[in-house]
Amino acid sequence: MSSKLKIYMYYLIYKHKKFKNRKKLINYQNRKIIKQLKFIRKHSKFYKNYKTNNLKDYPIIDKKIMMKYFNELNTIEIDKDEALEFAIKSEKDRKFKGKLNKTTVGLSSGTSDTRGVFLVSDNEKNKWAGYILARYLGNDLYKGCKIAFFMRADSNLYESLNSKHIKFVFFDIFKPMEENIKKLEKFKPNILVGQPSVLIELVKKKANICPNKIISIAEVLEKSDEKIIKKFFKKDIIYQVYQCTEGCLATTCEYGTLHLNEDIVYIEKEYLDKNRFVPIITDFTRKSQPIIRYRLNDILVESTKKCKCNSCFTALERIEGREDDIFIFLNKNGENIKVFPDFIRRCILFAGDIENYRCVQQTKENITIYIDCNKATKEKIYNEFKKLSEQLKFLLPKITFKDYYYDNNKKLKRVESFVKEL
Repeated sequence: MSSKLKIYMYYLIYKHKKFKNRKKLINYQNRKIIKQLKFIRKHSKFYKNYKTNNLKDYPIIDKKIMMKYFNELNTIEIDKDEALEFAIKSEKDRKFKGKLNKTTVGLSSGTSDTRGVFLVSDNEKNKWAGYILARYLGNDLYKGCKIAFFMRADSNLYESLNSKHIKFVFFDIFKPMEENIKKLEKFKPNILVGQPSVLIELVKKKANICPNKIISIAEVLEKSDEKIIKKFFKKDIIYQVYQCTEGCLATTCEYGTLHLNEDIVYIEKEYLDKNRFVPIITDFTRKSQPIIRYRLNDILVESTKKCKCNSCFTALERIEGREDDIFIFLNKNGENIKVFPDFIRRCILFAGDIENYRCVQQTKENITIYIDCNKATKEKIYNEFKKLSEQLKFLLPKITFKDYYYDNNKKLKRVESFVKEL
């Protein structure tokens, strides 16, 4: 069966799979969990000594553990160093369509750790594409659709959405916004997908497009930004996809409520108070790189109201975390140059294995990096910022290094700017 047919098959499966109540959903999850645990015990060296089908008997892991035991965890015998080298080269070359041993490899800097690498097989890619299409296109799949996707890195994962009825175009946020807008206005997308910071930029630049649907990804969609985006594009709902390298965790329903995707992931809730919780994820669909009891650092807020869509999936009021700031530097003419947060992270990411850091911009001419590392690593970070300044044509700011520190009473932000555009 071809990839396109498999995507269509999964689209139909997820489009028509409904759960009448929470009990039926839980029974379904339990069956999927048992099946997944049996698979990983057989194929993952990390889990080979576990003999039980009780999920609670398995260890809670995080990105640090995932990367430490990457070789033992994955089921397709891909080496971590080889995968990292492949992913970083793709980012540097801005060429994202290659595969490593027939597997899509992606890189994530994240907000809670340093470098993460993820693996997606062709079948997992097809499942993901079918799921996203079922959640956001519905019957529109048959009408034809043009999707504009703004992101730091392209991927085979996203390109898999292309089909007879769907035209998918990747917009590289590393390129000048003016260049992207010209391309965007010519493309005239039906669906616009991008980070809130990018969507706000499109509003400020008065992009001449009229998408039917707007989907926010990658960053927290602040209420103030949501209001601006809604008003400019004349939309009642800005849809969201809460997705990370560990899975597609939540999507917005037709009433504008973000629901956990509990038909493809089981999420344990580590409550911080009555409504706030940290998710611990078990993914039913990931086999090449199993996600079993994976603890994220995001804070989710559970809704106290029942959604009008009557879904039995957990409804979220909002996501607390992953807020990002745009850095603003000056060019030689004294004009503002905006740099999206992912590129700031990337300057740290390319410098080596760094466990903790914060990069804070105080003025357009000064940034401080709070980090515990040696002189050689600091020089690497400096050189990455220098390369970035040359590529994006802004004046290299003064970079000050200080010992890693953050106020425990405040939410941790790896990338933070106190410079606001007037």
